[in-house]
Amino acid sequence: MKKIIIVLASRVGSTRLPRKALKPMAGCSTMLELIIKRLRSSKMANDVIVATEEKSYNEFIKIFENLKCNYFVGSEEDVLDRYVKAAEKFNGDIIVRATGDNPLVSVKALDSIIEHHIKTNADLSHYDLLPYGSGVEVINYEALKYANDNSNDSFEHEHITQYHYRNPNKFKIENPEVEESFRMPELRTTVDMEEDYNNVCDIFKKYNNNIYIDVDDIIRDIKNGK
Repeated sequence: MKKIIIVLASRVGSTRLPRKALKPMAGCSTMLELIIKRLRSSKMANDVIVATEEKSYNEFIKIFENLKCNYFVGSEEDVLDRYVKAAEKFNGDIIVRATGDNPLVSVKALDSIIEHHIKTNADLSHYDLLPYGSGVEVINYEALKYANDNSNDSFEHEHITQYHYRNPNKFKIENPEVEESFRMPELRTTVDMEEDYNNVCDIFKKYNNNIYIDVDDIIRDIKNGK
């Protein structure tokens, strides 16, 4: 049985919205705490690991202790290497790439794309057309390590699946159609700026700060004019 781990990349440093990972959200003391709890509701993944770097670790340690969350401290700039080493430390065979910018990550879509990834024996899988900031990528450890070992491109080491998309002949990449109820790419759910943060907080407030509300419910209500 392959071990499936969600590796959540998060750090304190952010130019447009400094220290956003530590901002409170939807009744949680930090956005990072909310994302960890949300991802832990996955029915397919075995564990959630936060992959961070030294400076952020010192600020995150209390969150990790309070939530009993596994973590890995690696390179700040070389995110690809950080992911590979995190996967090695926690024996991940299939890695779900999630990021600390996305508090409304769709766990239903995440579980669905993992199932598709396993069924099709893919190297890398993802959905398009989800709300911006609610999707993930699923990638095999071997494909991740291959990129880390063979790429000398700093962009590919910062954006961990770019090597695979640039070399599609070397990997089996799956991009199935997501269910209609999850399609609304114009809906922005990522947190990049103060405006995004306020917008996402407002969405959660609309659902009584239910941190597990998924995007298909939000999309349905928007379409129904609610």
